[in-house]
Parts: sequence; C-alpha cells; structure tokens
Amino acid sequence: MKINIETLKNNKHVQKLMKIASSNFVGKIVLGFLIWVATLLPTWMYIGVRFLIDPLGFWQEFAIFMTFAIILGLPQFILIVLGIGLLLALIFEDW
Repeated sequence: MKINIETLKNNKHVQKLMKIASSNFVGKIVLGFLIWVATLLPTWMYIGVRFLIDPLGFWQEFAIFMTFAIILGLPQFILIVLGIGLLLALIFEDW
C-alpha cells in the first residue's frame, strides 16, 4: 500500500486532527506527544517484554535483543520516518 501526502491531505480523520492541532498550541503539544508515543511503540514493546522475561546472562540478553531487532527493526524505522513527517507537517501546517 503506497501512502502519499495527497492521500493524507484528503483523509477526513487527519484533517480533523490537524484542525484541532492548529486551533491552539496545547493541541499541537498533545498531538505531537501522541505521535511520538505511537512512533516508539516497538521500543515500548521491547522494554516490556524484556522486563517480563528478565534475561540472566549475556546470551539471553543478546538473543532477546536480536529477536526484537530483526522483528521490530523495520517497523520502528518506518514509524520514525512517518513520525518525523507528521511532526513537520504539524509544526509548519503546510496542509
């Protein structure tokens, strides 16, 4: 699925969020915070699972890290790029 800026501009949900965010400064802060919470979701998952598993040695730490790096590495990168794009659009309001 290819997402371009025109698709986002015409989305009524995105337009509603941008209208709320552009109406006041606090809306921008809250929306920016929510964007980064969603962007870092794979990291929160890794921290939570690592806390629950509680690895004991180097090899267990390494196995957990590599498993999450392989499984969640690409989604994390994609979400960071999208998060930066949404924040720049939010800051500059170039819709």
